Amino acid sequence: MFYRVFSKVCLGFFVGFLFITSRVLAQDSTSVRIMSANLNGDAQTYQPFALRIFQGLKPDVVAIQEFNYNNNTPADFRSMLDTAFGTNFVYFREANSGYSIPNGIISRYPIVNFGSWPDAEQSQPNRGFAWAQIDLPGTNDLYIVSVHLLTSTATARGNEAAALKSLIQANFPAGAWVVVAGDFNTDSRTESAMVTFDTFLSDNPIPADNNGNSFTSQNRNHPHDYVLPSFSMTNSETASVFPSHSFASGLVFDSTVYTPLSDVVPVQFGDSTNAQHMGVIKDFLVSGSDSTNAPLIQSQPLDRTVPAGSNVLFSVSVSGTSPLSYQWYFDTNTLIARAVGGAFTVTNAQLANAGTYFLVITNNFGSVTSSIATLIVTNAAPSLTAQPQNQTVTAGNSATFSIAASGSAPLGYQWYFNTNTLIAGAVTNSLTITNAQLTNAGAYSVVVTNSAGSITSSVAILTVSTGASGIISQWNFNSTPPDGSTSTGNTSPSVGSGTASLAGGATATFATGDSSLDPAGSTDNSGWNTSTYPAQGTGNKTRGVQFNVSTVGRQNISVSWSSQCSNTGSKYARLQYSTNGADFVNFPTAVTNTTSFVAKTNSLAGIPGADNNPNFAFRIVAEFESTAINTANTNYVAANSPTSSYGTAGTLRYDMVTVSGSSIAATPPSPPFLSAPGVFSGNQFQFSVTGTVGSNYVIQVSTNLGASNWISIFTNTAPFTFIDSNANNFPQGFYRAIVAP
Repeated sequence: MFYRVFSKVCLGFFVGFLFITSRVLAQDSTSVRIMSANLNGDAQTYQPFALRIFQGLKPDVVAIQEFNYNNNTPADFRSMLDTAFGTNFVYFREANSGYSIPNGIISRYPIVNFGSWPDAEQSQPNRGFAWAQIDLPGTNDLYIVSVHLLTSTATARGNEAAALKSLIQANFPAGAWVVVAGDFNTDSRTESAMVTFDTFLSDNPIPADNNGNSFTSQNRNHPHDYVLPSFSMTNSETASVFPSHSFASGLVFDSTVYTPLSDVVPVQFGDSTNAQHMGVIKDFLVSGSDSTNAPLIQSQPLDRTVPAGSNVLFSVSVSGTSPLSYQWYFDTNTLIARAVGGAFTVTNAQLANAGTYFLVITNNFGSVTSSIATLIVTNAAPSLTAQPQNQTVTAGNSATFSIAASGSAPLGYQWYFNTNTLIAGAVTNSLTITNAQLTNAGAYSVVVTNSAGSITSSVAILTVSTGASGIISQWNFNSTPPDGSTSTGNTSPSVGSGTASLAGGATATFATGDSSLDPAGSTDNSGWNTSTYPAQGTGNKTRGVQFNVSTVGRQNISVSWSSQCSNTGSKYARLQYSTNGADFVNFPTAVTNTTSFVAKTNSLAGIPGADNNPNFAFRIVAEFESTAINTANTNYVAANSPTSSYGTAGTLRYDMVTVSGSSIAATPPSPPFLSAPGVFSGNQFQFSVTGTVGSNYVIQVSTNLGASNWISIFTNTAPFTFIDSNANNFPQGFYRAIVAP
């Protein structure tokens, strides 16, 4: 069974809502759209602008003129149909070698018979009358003729019409469904050719564009193009329906006139100006249906842009054998629960609903996936999807705080230090403190604003350490004590503590290490030479070497090593890290191995779980090309590919594996707080000071607020109460507390 859902959009006077009415055709009927198309430009070969018009109008049957494409090979025409219509469409094109601009028929439904009648009116014929018998759904076949009448005179066109009428009456069954369509080149609807056609074909109702203009020539001043059904077919004519318009008489399509073009994606505004004529369509409601058709989408879901709080509907029109099942998805692969109809409504749309939507339709004969529709939500207040994180850096280094925010553009940003000190010029989603010093230690936050509101981030603490970065553990794999041989070695750390092991079934021996990086030089310099890697296409990122190191008391962890690969070893590898010694996470980027030693460093300074962790571990494992550099090759690649192929006996050799990090400094004390109001009694003035418990604060006094006039008079550990017994000695006094140096 076939059915098609037509949707018409009506914008009401209710702010924030989108109302859509829909009409569902009976399941034993099929809507068939027939199009007349002389959409060539002056080059007389079909070009992208014409293909976009076909894609946007979605005809089922096309009478096409000047049917040329690329080199006019079968492969060329197949490519044209696949692009403009679909892989299930078929075609007939006049094959006379003398026809330079042949006519043709393109159809969604099977062409069961076809042919070409000569046009005797042409002295040097370059096209004939192309006809086809099409197996429509149900019991009636369609007999369609694609014509391109002469431009020379109205008399010549009248003769062509008379000859064509005789050919149709002699070759098509009496009472058959007949359509004559194409480029008639007529100057008016009253010239002799049209008088002849009116005796057995219907020119009513007359299609027109959005503005009521029925003319179809390029300059829109003549009625050149027609879709004329036989009288036996007129009762089945129905409206041509688009997402936001319905055309009861059919449509003359002009891309410079039609609005909105979102109805006919991917048509562009100027496409029709490139064509010799406008396209003409009429729709027919065919009683009956075929019984074994896979789902076919006639009208795709459209992109939507709505204010926050609106209701928005996505819908399709579809044909196919019942029963049909539907499932909507959000953002590529998220199934939307209970969204199992031909239409889906997002209620009270918010920023979290913005994204892409598509529909999968299935029946017993196949499935089809709709195009992707994008929902944009405007006037949405800002929200934070990633907060700034605490940072610890060594003095002199840089620290960067960043956030991720969503909301209606434009978004404004302003960073603050210690709650309420505005940082001049800090007006993007990230803040970098260069050459960080102890005075930069403290609390950082950002306020994000747009026209709909504002939001303040959480506070991130910057800790500045004066301790230099140092080696935590290092493996040089050399023999202890030295034995003068590179084929022996040691997997215990040469600096610090930790363990080295093989992961996933790899094996290892010792061989010559990196003589330039290892202080041992070449005399006793060993490297850890690993082998027995997985079979091609298996075990991606599972086999290699593993190191377990405690990073307690250290931060800003980095891992460095030197490695080389044999000709058949894996070209790509991945550093993975673990915060519990068992579960590993991929470092964001892969490393590339070469056949000579190259030093590599991966910084884990932005990963909090690597700092101050007794269970920190990392491993280096062989990786497929597909996940390493985002190709389609789900295999290992040899280091000197393409001259060699990857092999399980290929080796990866490591030397000078080093874990480094800086000492963790104490978090700076928070700013002090003075109780207000203070208490004045006799010659004494007192107030309380709070801040970070156990931290030292200094009380200072001044007779004015000048920056250079403050005198330190008392130091204590917070919290404490300060009493000044000499308050009367000042004509006026100001007090403050600062963090002790």
